Amino acid sequence: MPKVRAGKRLRKERGEGGASGILFNTGAGQHILKNPLVVNSIIEKAALRRTDVILEVGPGTGNLTVKMLEKVKKVIACEIDPRLVGELQKRVQGTSLANKLEIRVGDVLKTDLPFFDACVANLPYQISSPFVFKLLLHRPFFRCAILMFQREFALRLVAKPGTKLYCRLSINTQLLARVDHLMKVGKNNFRPPPKVESSVVRIEPKNPPPPVNFQEIPENFKIAEKIQAVLENTGYSEKRARSMDIDDFISLLHGFNAEGIHFS
Repeated sequence: MPKVRAGKRLRKERGEGGASGILFNTGAGQHILKNPLVVNSIIEKAALRRTDVILEVGPGTGNLTVKMLEKVKKVIACEIDPRLVGELQKRVQGTSLANKLEIRVGDVLKTDLPFFDACVANLPYQISSPFVFKLLLHRPFFRCAILMFQREFALRLVAKPGTKLYCRLSINTQLLARVDHLMKVGKNNFRPPPKVESSVVRIEPKNPPPPVNFQEIPENFKIAEKIQAVLENTGYSEKRARSMDIDDFISLLHGFNAEGIHFS
């Protein structure tokens, strides 16, 4: 029996496709999507093409992976857990799908992303925010991403100006992409069930991106007075950020850029 470190939540479950007796690390976001109807719906909404190269993060035991392999040219699956890598390899071994699957073992946040046409994933929820921005800054541009998130995170991504959930995440994401909420997914569609509800979101990068210079401000540059002047000159000094839409933020960014102030 393997030793379990403090803080790690491991739960023994029987996976799909012959994955038997795996200890899923729920603390690391290992919740396997088991409902084939949800899997098929995600694939349908991704509008996959025969020529597509698909990036999948956190393939688990491969329920989504196998279905995509049947429809596309190639799936690049990024998995950090060697045990699940073994299960995924066994699932396609000896089939016509094996040559269409490339598995990359390691932390997707610490490695360069490969070329891909679309990203489809039941994402480990604790990497949601950093992965979204890694995705949106990736070049060359990809067509779209169909991603499973914790429900509240998904609703923040699509939140509109003036609503309770509208926040920095909403602004930064919508500045770089078009985001749509596609469907809700309940806890019981996963094995083991997570504690939170989930949602599937479509992210489509804006190509070309907004004409904003993202250079970093030098640390020793004192800008308090200039910021106030820009806010007043652009007419935003009395406006609350929560009520501003993407066009407002782009106008404000242009105002700062015109004064030599840029943001990373």
